[in-house]
Amino acid sequence: MHKYDFVIFDFDGTVIDTGEGILKSLQYAFEAQGHPIPDLSDLKKFIGPPIHYSFTTFYGVSEDDVGDYIKSYRQRYREKGVYEARVYDGMVETLQTLRANGVRLGIASSKPETLIYDVMAHFHLTDLFDAVVGTRFDDSNHAGKADLVRASMQKLGAADKGRVLMVGDRCFDIDGAAGAGVDSCGVLFGYGSQAEFEAHGATHIIAAAKELLPLVIGEPYNSKLEI
Repeated sequence: MHKYDFVIFDFDGTVIDTGEGILKSLQYAFEAQGHPIPDLSDLKKFIGPPIHYSFTTFYGVSEDDVGDYIKSYRQRYREKGVYEARVYDGMVETLQTLRANGVRLGIASSKPETLIYDVMAHFHLTDLFDAVVGTRFDDSNHAGKADLVRASMQKLGAADKGRVLMVGDRCFDIDGAAGAGVDSCGVLFGYGSQAEFEAHGATHIIAAAKELLPLVIGEPYNSKLEI
C-alpha cells in the first residue's frame, strides 16, 4: 500500500525551473514602470509568493501601481519568459513512475492557471497531471497557498488528508500544506533551503526528484523507467 495516493506539486521551482524567464520579465516590468532595475539575484525572492505580495512587500509598490507592474511583467513573460525555462532533472521520469503506480498528481501554484498551462504545453507535461489549480490571470483572488492546496485536493478527489503529500520549494508551500492539514516535502533543487524547510516543519526534505518515489510508493515499486 502506498504511503500517499495523491501528490500535489508547486510549479515554479519545483516541477520547472522557470527562474530565468521570471527574473528577466520582472526586470522588464521595473524598467517599463520607470523603477531602478534590481539585480537578478535580489529578485529571486519573487519565486514562491504571489506576485502581488512580492511587488508590494519587497519593493513597496503601491496598490495603485501594482497592477501596471504585473501587467508589464506578464506581457514579457507570455511572449518570451515562458520559454526561458527547463524541467528539473528526473522530474518527468518521476511523474511517469508515480502515475504508473496509481498515484494521482496535482498542481497547486500561485501562478495564473493560464500561464501554468502554457508552460506545461510547451514542455509536454499536461497529460501527467490530473488536476491543475492556480490563480486568476488578473490576480483578483490573491488565493493563499492552503486554499490552492485544498482546491487541488478537491479536484483530485482526495478526501483523506493523511494520503496527500504537498511538494514545493519554498516555505509558502510547507505552510500551505500545514494549513490544509496534509504532509509536506521540501525540494532542495528549487529556490528554498534546508534551514527554511526545517524552520517551517516540513515533513520530508529531498535533494532530487527521484527521492519522491520511496517516500510516496515505497520500495520496491513498479517501473520500467531508468531514473
